[in-house]
Amino acid sequence: MMMEIQRFSDSLPDFNTFVSLRNATEIPPKAHFYHGVLVKALDRTLASAVLYLNTDIVFEDKITGFIGAFEAEDNPEGVSLLFAEIEQIAKALGLNFLIGPMDGSTWENYRYHDSPALPLFLMEMEHPGYYPTLWMQSGFRPISSYYSSESFELQHDDEAVSANRARLAREGIHIHSIELSRYEEELDNLYPFLLNAFASNFLYSPLSATSFKEKYLSLQKYLDPAFVLLAKHGKRTVGVFFCVQDFLDQAQKTLIIKTIARDPAPLYSGLGHVMAAQVYQTANARGYTRIIHAFLKENGTSTPISKKFFGTPFKTYSLYGKAI
Repeated sequence: MMMEIQRFSDSLPDFNTFVSLRNATEIPPKAHFYHGVLVKALDRTLASAVLYLNTDIVFEDKITGFIGAFEAEDNPEGVSLLFAEIEQIAKALGLNFLIGPMDGSTWENYRYHDSPALPLFLMEMEHPGYYPTLWMQSGFRPISSYYSSESFELQHDDEAVSANRARLAREGIHIHSIELSRYEEELDNLYPFLLNAFASNFLYSPLSATSFKEKYLSLQKYLDPAFVLLAKHGKRTVGVFFCVQDFLDQAQKTLIIKTIARDPAPLYSGLGHVMAAQVYQTANARGYTRIIHAFLKENGTSTPISKKFFGTPFKTYSLYGKAI
């Protein structure tokens, strides 16, 4: 089969043409977009992806590019041509390592399911089960592992958590629900705190205030204020628990813990456990039977909270990389 390779720059006409020729309906993020690449045969798109350049991301001592917005038929030859073309572009730019799937940053879609046949929960990326194999066949190997855990035991009576709750209250730390009536203002206050809290995360890069607000505004319709908790010390935000119901789960009432962050100062030690205990207590009272701790990095800072509250891993994900 004769195959044709097409490149598309980041100019708006090229970008729009690239989007129109893809099989996927989702529009790739424009931020950090450098080149789109398509492999076609007989006027049919076999595979496409985007090379993203994000110089804010640091990975070891590598000069790194990122491959995202990947979509393909189960056609190893076409995908091999796609990756070869992207590698050629990357080498010409002086890059020596590629990471994916990642749509330009960790604020966007990244990682593949290791077991994509399992039912999805809300906010998970959907992709065909053969994608990881196609990447591995082109020389990519996992560089980072993630997991989601689930808890069915929602009742907790822990003396250490109770002691921490009392200590934090004496220090003047107050935990309250987000006010959805002033949600945009709440997001404005959360933005600098979360950027600072995430700054040490693997492959972190900053996000503009406008983009941050757009992402979180899209979640507003799903939110129950009882499950979006803010910890304040005076007027300063020192902790966040951001949870949303899994509306895809029709078999049981499931809550997803999406974001956990706290100020790293020793004064706030134990705050995450105190906030988690409040979420669990409220969820149990509201008839939830399952809590998912979503997208935890192996050995990441949220792992102790998941283990403390009986989280059992049930899904794993991988991010891939390749030296070029």
